[in-house]
Amino acid sequence: MKRTSKILAVGATVLIIGVIVWVIGMSIIGWNFSRLDNAKYTARSYACEDDVKSISISLSSFPLTVKQGERVSLDYYEVDNSEVFVEEKDGVLSVVENYKYRPFSGGLFNIGRRSHKFTLTVVSGAKLEIKGNNSDISIEDIDFEEFSMNSTNAAIRFTRVQFGKLNIKATNCDIKLNGCQAPDATIKATNLDVTVKNCEFDSVGIDGTNVDCELERVKLDTLSLDAVNLDADIEIVGNASEYTVKASGRGLPANRTGTTDKLIKLSGTNNDVTLKFV
Repeated sequence: MKRTSKILAVGATVLIIGVIVWVIGMSIIGWNFSRLDNAKYTARSYACEDDVKSISISLSSFPLTVKQGERVSLDYYEVDNSEVFVEEKDGVLSVVENYKYRPFSGGLFNIGRRSHKFTLTVVSGAKLEIKGNNSDISIEDIDFEEFSMNSTNAAIRFTRVQFGKLNIKATNCDIKLNGCQAPDATIKATNLDVTVKNCEFDSVGIDGTNVDCELERVKLDTLSLDAVNLDADIEIVGNASEYTVKASGRGLPANRTGTTDKLIKLSGTNNDVTLKFV
């Protein structure tokens, strides 16, 4: 019994020391898991031969940067723990990554944390569809005819992007829009953290279970915001008297009737919401 207790005590001590060493090591690299990435990368590039304006991308581990150019192309990487398939057919560029978790060769904590990224060049007015388990997307200064996403875990940053149509669906989604424009935008997620600054929309629909929403200096005609647990700070550029407010739930702004057909519709169970006009 005493021998067993000693073994357990030694094991616990070794475990505690291991945790301390790991925490110190991660602190040194700023908790940046991508710095643990030891996979072997081979750079590749693909330039579309035809006039392609529709792109479908499914990624599991690589971050993606999108920029605008004269022709659709992709700078990407082949790596020992992922297979990447690139195909151009019937005017559509398709990119699919099949990620293989290999903790000993690729790193124990490198699930979806790459030190390299894909770069997609699109033409003005392109249609882009994003799919995959993990989507880490950065897009600046592009005009899309249509952008759609269906992902499990999504981190998205849009800066000065114009959309003909914007539709995003995810389980866990962190999205930031700054200086963007769209007639209609729909964002749905179970757990959603959304920040919208200096944007213009005709209609915006935000729907989720747990929603943390910040709208700062946003121009819009119609806003629909629906969640079970809703934490929102809403700042709209416009005249408050023009907007009808329909609120269902506690902790929401008071209902009122506006002088135009502009509408703000709010719904939630557990709410902490502020609404102001500037």
